[in-house]
Amino acid sequence: MSREIYDLCIVGAGMYGSAAARHASANPAFHVCLVGPSEPKEDQKQTAEIHAAHYDEGRIVHIAYTNPAMQVLVRNTIKRFRELENLSGMKFYHPVGTIVTAERDTCCLYDLLQGLETHGVSFIDMSDGEDLRKRFPFLHLDECDYPVFDDDGAGYINCRRIVEAQKKVAQLQGCHIVEDIVDEVTDLMFGVHEVITKRRTKIKAKRVLLCTGAFTHFKKFRPLRRLKMVVNKETVVFLRIPYIEKIRLGSMPTLLMYRDGLADMPTKGAYILPPIQYPDGYWYLKIGYLGQMQNSELISLEESKNWYNCDGDKEVLLNFSRFLIHLIPGLLVDEVSSQTCTSCDNPTDLPYIDRISPTVAIAVVGNGRGATMCDEVGRLAAELCLTGRWDSQLPKRLFEALFEDD
Repeated sequence: MSREIYDLCIVGAGMYGSAAARHASANPAFHVCLVGPSEPKEDQKQTAEIHAAHYDEGRIVHIAYTNPAMQVLVRNTIKRFRELENLSGMKFYHPVGTIVTAERDTCCLYDLLQGLETHGVSFIDMSDGEDLRKRFPFLHLDECDYPVFDDDGAGYINCRRIVEAQKKVAQLQGCHIVEDIVDEVTDLMFGVHEVITKRRTKIKAKRVLLCTGAFTHFKKFRPLRRLKMVVNKETVVFLRIPYIEKIRLGSMPTLLMYRDGLADMPTKGAYILPPIQYPDGYWYLKIGYLGQMQNSELISLEESKNWYNCDGDKEVLLNFSRFLIHLIPGLLVDEVSSQTCTSCDNPTDLPYIDRISPTVAIAVVGNGRGATMCDEVGRLAAELCLTGRWDSQLPKRLFEALFEDD
């Protein structure tokens, strides 16, 4: 049992929680603790209770959103990537650019173009096909796709590495990191909360920030009521390619393709990442879908555990691997595989960053875009929880929590 009383205990050491820990511990007046499990080793995955979406080498970051609030969150996150790399000595940011496509003559395309123009997002219109063929000759877009190129800091980040970097800097600033699973957070008693871990460690803190992602509803986090949020299954497809293909695709950007029914699947489109080297030493292209499949909700910890320990949707594996091979003609593929993941979605389409009591705050839900805004979400949540101050040009009401019993 810890006898220390922290000013702030952050529960959840993922992309939001690790960012919050760095920003909170930057003020030496505050004694900060971060609690969350490390990634399970390969022989521990079958029995691990908690998994995380950041156990991956690549997530797209870009500013080409029609939602102006998202643009602010993302800009403020991306502009601090190099600073964090310098502070931590760890490289995780790859600004290779992002091609965003939407179907020609659709509301989706007009909304995209209007949003980019209105909010001053730097992009290159590649719709005539000539610039696309010159810069990315290996890509073969369909005639229905209208491409624009976001070169305004867009690209991808290594999720594992950015979490490691945030934690490293936080620890250097005095943050105490506990690698354990939190089972329970108690209501305020005698001026402190008690955070109880799986190993029965008891941590006392004056304030608690919950950055608990997909597991927010699966543990006893008092005084948190049930939020309006859904945890959805995700299947991601990987195409292992030989090194010679990695060289051929060396200039490949990330892609976001908005098209209903893409790959003959009931989705809103697909996201694609360029060749990235994974811990096994091989190079992989990655493709996943935008939007949600039907009947994809996870409602319990056991369901989540089982989902992370399976290979996902076989139809997604087949159709999306075929689509990627169609997109890159002549692609040499050594192996096709899939992995599972989860996303948290809510009615506002923005993260919840809110104080639910004077001493408890939350930073949860990414709507499939948590990586691209993680540092700003963590910063805002840490400031709000510690001081009660909302430090953003965006209205706080956009991020207020919605509860099922409201």
